[in-house]
Amino acid sequence: MKQKKILLLTIGLLLLQLQTSLVAQEYLPFPQDSAVWYCVDSRPEYDPPPPVWYETDKFEAKGDTMINTIVYTKLYSSSALKGRSYSYEGAYRVDIETERVYFIDSYYNTESLLYDFSLVPGDTIIISGSEYEPYNLICLDTSTKIINNVPHHSYFIYSYLSNGTYCYTTWVKGIGSLRMPIETDIFCAASFEWAWDLSCFYYKDEHIYEWAENPYFEGCIGTNVGTAEYIEETTFIIVPNPVTGTSHLVCAIQGTTLYDYKIISIDGEILQSEEAIEPGNIIIKKQNFPPGVYVLRLHDHENNHYYSRKFIIK
Repeated sequence: MKQKKILLLTIGLLLLQLQTSLVAQEYLPFPQDSAVWYCVDSRPEYDPPPPVWYETDKFEAKGDTMINTIVYTKLYSSSALKGRSYSYEGAYRVDIETERVYFIDSYYNTESLLYDFSLVPGDTIIISGSEYEPYNLICLDTSTKIINNVPHHSYFIYSYLSNGTYCYTTWVKGIGSLRMPIETDIFCAASFEWAWDLSCFYYKDEHIYEWAENPYFEGCIGTNVGTAEYIEETTFIIVPNPVTGTSHLVCAIQGTTLYDYKIISIDGEILQSEEAIEPGNIIIKKQNFPPGVYVLRLHDHENNHYYSRKFIIK
């Protein structure tokens, strides 16, 4: 009799543990406060070494705001290095019933779908209202990932544009994209020119996730960009950006150095170029490009150095 009671108690404890595990897997909401994402921002370097330029960006959910009587969570970004100022990216809200996350971009000020955690394999949704044309997003598969000893529901996602550009990404319920938190707002958070990858995720100061296969550095934060390179990164600015009419390249360095430049679409097509020109004479006109995201690539004749600047045609 005693052995039977012990057996029943053991079975009961196992069932309770299984139930707790299943609940954790089935419902881990997208974080609505006190969340920090560290993302590696990497770009190819055309004047090696090193072959890849990388630094770490920090995204932080911090505070609430009321928009049209609805509560949103504010999202900020900055360099993960100390002393870098924050930029307001926008605000998001989580619809618990539909398991959808909506985002209002700080510039466009229109709400778009950021995540849909109710997707099952084969589901297709349209992402619109982002920096890109409306595009298709397909859930190819779902699985369970054990992260920090807790099962998380994950989604294998395929997205593509009408011009044939496509990518594969992974979402994790309770964390978001394994690229960066607002991946869908900028189509895959990757292109021929740059890419983001999630290095770490914290929720309420608890270290939840770390990218074990990180090829750049160990831990959450790393860079191979020094102070001089940061200064160079702020040397050239496209004003205004996004481009709504005519924009110019503003150069903070005085001198007569000449540059070659190319304007390249997200799929790598060169749309505009010129050689041996002063940076102040580089003009970008909205009428010459369809809406989307582009890269202005500069080549410095004097120092044989390359620079890249992303800009948006609205």
